[in-house]
Amino acid sequence: MTVQDSVWTNRELLEQNRQRLMRELRETLRTYEARYELPSSAVQNALADGSLRDTAEVCEWVIALHTLQAIEREQ
Repeated sequence: MTVQDSVWTNRELLEQNRQRLMRELRETLRTYEARYELPSSAVQNALADGSLRDTAEVCEWVIALHTLQAIEREQ
């Protein structure tokens, strides 16, 4: 295996990991959306207007949302 082959293999592995992480984050968001009957796009407003409490679980939801958005911006 050449250095170039190794670089491409590593890039492919990184892309596979990135895709897997995005799938997992999307599934996490769907779970929270179903549980709270609220789309992820409305979470920040719901927190701001007090219709959604700032719990540890909601914080995990927001972190998952922000993480997915950051990964998508890198594309």
